[in-house]
Amino acid sequence: MDIRSVLRLLGNLSGAFCAVLLVPLAAALIRDRANVGVFAATLLVSLLMTLFFKACGSNKRVGRLRVREAVAVLGCGWLYVCAMGALPYFFSGIMDPITCVFESVAGFTTTGITTVDSYSRFPDSILVWRCLTHWFGGIGVIMLFITIMPQMTGSTGYLFNTEQSGGMGERTLPRIKESAMMLLFVYGGLILIEIFLLLAVGLDPYRSVNLAVATMATGGFSFYHDSLVAFDSVPIEVICIVFMIIASTNFSLFYKLWHADWQKLAKDVEYRCYLGVLAAAAAALTADLYFRGTMKTFGDALKYGIFQAVSFGSTTGFASADYCQWSGFAQYVLFLLMFVGGCSGSTAGGIKIIRLLILLKAAWSELLHALHPQMVQVVRVGGRVIDSRTVGNVTRFFFLYIFAFIVLSALISLCGFSMMDSMGVIAATLSSVGAAFGALGPTQSYAVLSGFGRVIIIISMLLGRLEIFTLLVLLRSDFWGESRNW
Repeated sequence: MDIRSVLRLLGNLSGAFCAVLLVPLAAALIRDRANVGVFAATLLVSLLMTLFFKACGSNKRVGRLRVREAVAVLGCGWLYVCAMGALPYFFSGIMDPITCVFESVAGFTTTGITTVDSYSRFPDSILVWRCLTHWFGGIGVIMLFITIMPQMTGSTGYLFNTEQSGGMGERTLPRIKESAMMLLFVYGGLILIEIFLLLAVGLDPYRSVNLAVATMATGGFSFYHDSLVAFDSVPIEVICIVFMIIASTNFSLFYKLWHADWQKLAKDVEYRCYLGVLAAAAAALTADLYFRGTMKTFGDALKYGIFQAVSFGSTTGFASADYCQWSGFAQYVLFLLMFVGGCSGSTAGGIKIIRLLILLKAAWSELLHALHPQMVQVVRVGGRVIDSRTVGNVTRFFFLYIFAFIVLSALISLCGFSMMDSMGVIAATLSSVGAAFGALGPTQSYAVLSGFGRVIIIISMLLGRLEIFTLLVLLRSDFWGESRNW
């Protein structure tokens, strides 16, 4: 393990973190001067950490980043920003240390949950910081890191492909840094477009920025505990539906659309399957809400059915109604959507459509092989042959995802939750949806969790955002001790 190279790259990440802190510091100077010291202290600590990383790290500007170091930078980078992101909450004195980390992780992982019983407890500058953690985590802290670090050979692509999660990451441009910059440009441009549209329908600038960032990050942070129910606005809901679908679509497809390659979008099998899943879920919810009499008119059933299907399918976690009052079937549909997630290369969480497609194709291939042992079976997705190594990686990821879900559900049940509530909250946090069911439904906060429960949820959020492997491999002693490459 080349620790010095890892520390040098973490220093670059810490420097970018310092730059982001200037935004809430400016907000505090303008609207919330009582908390200027909070962000000044956080900035000072971040600067000291940056200097420490730079002093202990390698002085080489260009080198070969191996897979081992790439994994270390990715995992430690996420843990570092989550820890540093907790400092503004800690210095403000409004919550205990575990809760500070909880709020920070909820923001950076785009889970979008909170433990406070009223957002009025947060000063304006802290609300700005919460919004920024969503933005920073939405595109991926490491994606931003790639754009500022020197061009390196070797396994720099590991960082890019991990942030473009899903098992079949596709690099849009030949150089990784160019691809990362393109994604940042698309991400920022879409946020600006949504802000403009929200302003056009009468939402004030402060809430427009927060809602646009929360939507494009598929995070779901809101200024209200009842989410979008508080707005009670069809235009706002329509805008959010459109941009939730956009945010959960592979961003590389937008680059191709920019170059008038419309056929690429139409032929993308993952995108078409994703829209099919959303349409099927919306149809099932609409029919259930209407024919059970939960909604009085078909129009209301259609509106709420489409919104909640897209919200959960994209793992955003917004709520336009208290779906805990819906039937068991409707809640079960939403529960399944948590696991599905959006497309690879998007800001959405969950297992991802492409992985589920590979699993289904592999299962079908094994079935045919059992019936025709002599027949050569090949796993294809969208006309592309999937090699056995990729199939194996996806299978192992799926097993670990379900295994983590089972273990964490058992642990959170020790906090006194029912079986269904326990499974719902772990599914919601592991997939970065946020809003769960029962006592942790869309109109509730996570304030009912004990300290032990909050630690479990923190682990669940990190495992989901880092997609299991990266966080688990850091716990292996031989990962840090051995010198041979991976």
